[in-house]
Amino acid sequence: MIQQLTKSRLLELEEDFKEYQQVNYNIAVRVVSLEHPWTESDSNTGGGSSGVIIKPQEILAIKKDEDKELQRLFKLKADCERAIDKMSDEQLEMYNLRFANSDYLGWYEIADRLNYSVRSIYNKRYKLLELLAVEKGLTSSE
Repeated sequence: MIQQLTKSRLLELEEDFKEYQQVNYNIAVRVVSLEHPWTESDSNTGGGSSGVIIKPQEILAIKKDEDKELQRLFKLKADCERAIDKMSDEQLEMYNLRFANSDYLGWYEIADRLNYSVRSIYNKRYKLLELLAVEKGLTSSE
């Protein structure tokens, strides 16, 4: 049984595609904040010693693996890329007009530009967003 996507879920999927436009930047910012966290100055200049020696690269790798926001961004990027790879030429054109275009066209403008009725463009929008829903595991493609 195919699960229908609600209006609110469709809006969330649109937000995911919008966020995807800056995902590489957001990942880079998050990585920098993990690599160079703000810390108060340490008054214990002599330092203590730990019984365990861990290389800074290992600590950073662990921080990245355990950082929920960074992992969410990586998952968003992967899900969106898989959905985009499965888009038809028509869906890709719609995607580019809606999300990758600096003008950020609305669905009415896209319908007008592609010579579709508003009802037709919303049906096509549903199918486009459904691709992402499948990649995110929110619905099945059957």
